[in-house]
Amino acid sequence: MKTLFLDAPYAGTVELCKETFNYLKQKNYQTVALYASVQFVNQLEKVRKQLEEAHIEVITSQARRTHVETQLLGCDNDKEALNLSQEQWQHIDAFLYIGDGRFHPLALVFAQKDLDDEEKEEGKERINKKEILCNDPMTQQLKIMGEVEVKSILNKYRASLMKFIAAERVGVLVTIKPGQQQLRASFAIEEKFPEKKFYYFIDNVLSFDQLENFPFIETWVNTACPRIGFDDQEKFVHVVINLRDAVYLKQ
Repeated sequence: MKTLFLDAPYAGTVELCKETFNYLKQKNYQTVALYASVQFVNQLEKVRKQLEEAHIEVITSQARRTHVETQLLGCDNDKEALNLSQEQWQHIDAFLYIGDGRFHPLALVFAQKDLDDEEKEEGKERINKKEILCNDPMTQQLKIMGEVEVKSILNKYRASLMKFIAAERVGVLVTIKPGQQQLRASFAIEEKFPEKKFYYFIDNVLSFDQLENFPFIETWVNTACPRIGFDDQEKFVHVVINLRDAVYLKQ
C-alpha cells in the first residue's frame, strides 16, 4: 500500500506570549536553542524577530531524520540527534520549544541524559542541564521543564540501566513496523553481554499487558520507538531500557 504523508501547518499566528517573553528577560538568557513541532516550523519568523529585538541570539539545527531546520521529533531523544556541536551546547542558555503538549519537548530532556557521562571524559568541559521553555502558541501559555524535573526523569532512567546490568535474563522487544525494526542491530547487545541470556519477542504491535506472561524476564530492552523506554516505564512489571543505551552502556 502506498502511503502519502502531508504536513498540516498551523494557520494561526505564532509568537512568544507575554509570559515567555518576560521569563526570558527575568532569567537574562542571552542565547536560546529554538525548536518546534512540524505544525509550527514554517511560521517562526515573528518569534525570531521578537528574540532579535530582545538581543537574544538564536541557535538551531536540522535534527536527524527531519526535513527542515528547527523541526523537532519526539522519537529522536539522544543528544546526537539534534546535530548541535559541542560549542553550540556550551553556548546555549536554554531550549525554547514552540508547540503544544509534552511529547516533543520531553525529547529535549532525554537528549541531555548523556551529559553526566560526557563531562567525566578527559578534556571535556562540563555542560549544565538546560531549562526547556515550552511556548504554546494556541493557548498563549508558558510551561517550564526545569533542572529539577530534568534530573528526576533522568535519575529514574539511570536506575533502570543499573537494574539491566544486574539482570541475567533479558527480554528484547522487536517490532516489524517499517522504520522501527531493529532486529539485526539488537544482536549487538548479545556480543557485549555474553553472560546474559537474551529472549526475543517479535510482533507488529507491542502489547504491554502480555509481557506479564513471561515472569522469568528480569528486564526488557526496547528496540522500537525509543520513547517507550522513557514514557511507558510504568507499564512494565520489570524495568525497560532502550537498545541504544544498552549497546553504549559503560559498565
